Amino acid sequence: MEPNFDICIIGAGMAGATIAAYLAPKGINIALIDHCYKEKKRIVGELLQPGAVLSLEQLGLGHLLDGIDAQPVEGYALLQGNEQTTIPYPSPSHGMGLHNGRFLQQIRASALQNSSVTQIQGKALSLLENEQNEIIGVNYRDSVSNEIKSIYAPLTITSDGFFSNFRELLSNNEKTVTSYFIGLILKDCETPVPKHGHVFLSGPTPFICYPISSNEVRLLIDFPGGQFPRKAFLQAHLETNVTPYIPEGMQTSYRHALQEDRLKVMPNHYMAAKPKIRKGAVMLGDALNMRHPLTGGGLTAVFSDIEILSGHLLAMPDFKNTDLIYQKIEAYYRDRQYANANLNILANALYGVMSNELLKNAVFKYLQRGGVNAKESIAILAGLNKNHYSLMKQFFFVALFGAYTLVRENISNLPKATKILSDALTIIKPLAKNELSLVGIFSDYFKR
Repeated sequence: MEPNFDICIIGAGMAGATIAAYLAPKGINIALIDHCYKEKKRIVGELLQPGAVLSLEQLGLGHLLDGIDAQPVEGYALLQGNEQTTIPYPSPSHGMGLHNGRFLQQIRASALQNSSVTQIQGKALSLLENEQNEIIGVNYRDSVSNEIKSIYAPLTITSDGFFSNFRELLSNNEKTVTSYFIGLILKDCETPVPKHGHVFLSGPTPFICYPISSNEVRLLIDFPGGQFPRKAFLQAHLETNVTPYIPEGMQTSYRHALQEDRLKVMPNHYMAAKPKIRKGAVMLGDALNMRHPLTGGGLTAVFSDIEILSGHLLAMPDFKNTDLIYQKIEAYYRDRQYANANLNILANALYGVMSNELLKNAVFKYLQRGGVNAKESIAILAGLNKNHYSLMKQFFFVALFGAYTLVRENISNLPKATKILSDALTIIKPLAKNELSLVGIFSDYFKR
């Protein structure tokens, strides 16, 4: 069949809508499919690290942050007991806190205002293949007529999120649930350090907060384990592991939020990107790759992917050459692995660290010292430093610092010091194996 479009995008979420908004003004004919275009209510994807803000600006879409009451975020505050330390982002960069749904609607509107984008409301059912097993489009069920229809395009982008229907066809990913996040919105809340994200380390499980509007703060509370928490367990978890550690200035807003009983719970996934390179299709966003949202690196990875994929696609003279499209897909998968490895490793490694009392204390004391190492660490978290050697160096510096500090305090702490080093290796080894190559690390080392 003759193609109707240059590109068919399955999923008008953050990834699909953003790449449509970027490519459409370039004259590329796009079909954008989603079963629902109403505003979504999510509890993650509400913090843009500086790397995400920078990518958005480089895509020429930075203006989409205007008019939604988004709030600048200047760095992080870490709180442990009565101690507190603040780590600013590298100047002049900044992050942004916002309502995910409002932001997404802005992006969608930007994409759909282009005559080269056709909005389709329906549920994508299956990918279409020709006799050579090349993907040539998609079947979908139209939401209005309930009819099954077809779209033909030389490239189909599947960006249908972490419950993707096409993952098995296009990847060898193994998705695991690392924990759950409990989400609350605190209204008129005074945080200890304005315009900062906060990481609370005093309790047995980490929780974080950051501003998402001029009078709202998002609070995300970790619930460990892979089983969805029942309501009784949630309440017990909050009363025991969270409420006693909420700062006094936030208590009133926190208790009001609990009384409204509007807790939202979502699973936190880890899934390394292991794509099957198929002619005519490419995966984008959470459909391909996920990491723990503790570091807020999700949108940094999404916008980075869009920059990389779009750069390769725009280098083509047209979309008639399917062999060239295949080459561009190969190049995208290769380039994005390097670009996003630090984000993926740090997110899940930091979650492992924050769930380990010895390592958690080591991180706090290490960053409390400030200096070059703290600056390098926050640049990695911000998505501004993609150097793999920097990440591995800082991770092991933390472990060595923690072990040395324990032994210096008392030689009897030697078993604890040994445990810190062992636990650090246990956390980082499988992540590095999934995301990095030794060649890449050595290459980064010599680039420094």
